[in-house]
Amino acid sequence: MSILNKIIKKDDEKKSKAAAKPKAAKKVAKPKAEKVARVKSGVVPMHYFEIIKRPYISEKAFSINSMGQYVFLVATGANKTEIKKAIEQAYKVKVSGVNITKAKPKPKKYKGYPSVRSGFTKAVVTLQKGSTMDIMEGVK
Repeated sequence: MSILNKIIKKDDEKKSKAAAKPKAAKKVAKPKAEKVARVKSGVVPMHYFEIIKRPYISEKAFSINSMGQYVFLVATGANKTEIKKAIEQAYKVKVSGVNITKAKPKPKKYKGYPSVRSGFTKAVVTLQKGSTMDIMEGVK
């Protein structure tokens, strides 16, 4: 009987292998996704009075006024083109260039306790020749 059992097992193994092989599945076409217009996250249009905070007052800022350059504190998220448009709208002048510098927050101590001085963004605005603006008319 042992020979008969071996033959039966071989036949069963062949049948199980044939059953285990997956049949060629029919490919189903996936529906095409519609293209959605993407908006850059975090980009919010700002008005000029939100971009320009105030003029930056220092000795160096006054010395470069004679060359047609003015310094402003601006919003940290504003880029050069936004600053240019804001200055042109607010002061009715033509801007030829904008340079931006970012000051990082600095750790300080106040009465012995650690604190952090906030960072800020400065914009040096260069006007076209012949253009001037009076940024100090509101400063006392």
